[in-house]
Amino acid sequence: MTGFSFNGVHSSTFGLYYIPNADDRWFADPEYDVHDIDISWRNGGYYFDSKVKNRTFTIKCFFEEIDLATRQRIKQWVKRGTRGILVFDDMPFVYWNVVPGKIPVGNWYIDTGETHSGTVTFTFTAYEPFGYLTRKSNGNHDYNDNSEAYCRLINSTDMPAAPTTASTSFEIYNPGTEECGLSIDIAGTTSNPIRFYNVANGTYCEFTTIPSGKHIHIDGDTGYVYTYTSGTTAYTNGFGYHGRGVVSVLPNDGFSGIQFTYGGINGTTYTIIPVGISVSNDMVGGKLKIDNLSNTEFTVISISRSSNKLYCSRTGSGTPPASGTCSLTRTNHIQIQEKVNNAWREPTTLTLSAIEVDYNPRIS
Repeated sequence: MTGFSFNGVHSSTFGLYYIPNADDRWFADPEYDVHDIDISWRNGGYYFDSKVKNRTFTIKCFFEEIDLATRQRIKQWVKRGTRGILVFDDMPFVYWNVVPGKIPVGNWYIDTGETHSGTVTFTFTAYEPFGYLTRKSNGNHDYNDNSEAYCRLINSTDMPAAPTTASTSFEIYNPGTEECGLSIDIAGTTSNPIRFYNVANGTYCEFTTIPSGKHIHIDGDTGYVYTYTSGTTAYTNGFGYHGRGVVSVLPNDGFSGIQFTYGGINGTTYTIIPVGISVSNDMVGGKLKIDNLSNTEFTVISISRSSNKLYCSRTGSGTPPASGTCSLTRTNHIQIQEKVNNAWREPTTLTLSAIEVDYNPRIS
């Protein structure tokens, strides 16, 4: 029997047993509003964007022979004004920030005067409508793990390497289904403005300079910027060093279990032909792995829409079989660039003494 926890307390503490309902949870996509305008002097209109609404969870439970004191404890658990983290047992890798939305509605079918048995319905509202993943990868890649069904957590050994102080570019893999912000923490010296540029979507974070002996930290989700000295907790306003922008990280949007046929090799270019999936420009730069072909990875370098082909370079020595299955993951390629003569290029005066990046994958 599965349950859930709210604010660090599990439903089983009170003898509550969750009655699963797919429509109340993650199987139903969150509602959203579309922002557009109608143009009176032309056909159609203009589409601007869409906004996801608050998400509501309606959780129905049953209970057997609980006393009045337990009922009072349940009411205190979800009383007005409380807030906390909501986690379902069968999705332990995701949490939502929620507040109780309504007074719990109960109904008992056995009432002894001392104890009650029946049902109760809880309502929680997530004003941050996306769930947050508690990890970015799987320690043991298991296709039967629920995480594989709801998001694209890959094996930890397949995660891109973290950037080093010598890096001029690096990869970020976002296993969520939603775009998220990339937090950047750097220290070092530079004679020119620098920026972190995401080739995948064109977003960037620009720094006019790096203060001597200090770190600059920018939160990619909130845009909050501050500076600090390593080893201290004294933070100061960092807006004077942050020129503009934040880097957003696209979700993977990859595939697993793709059927394919092998179209051969032309020089160093390998041709993979997906079956039942149309190729798109988003696949360029993606990492493709052939099932049961170890220590070999293919990178999509170009596509052909007319013939539905992926043209790939190869790392490793394996050759694809005539047909089989594969998986495709997309990474965000982040370039560190320096501005010289009003043009962005690979840095020449930048020396980093520290670099750290982080992000919070989210799913709908």
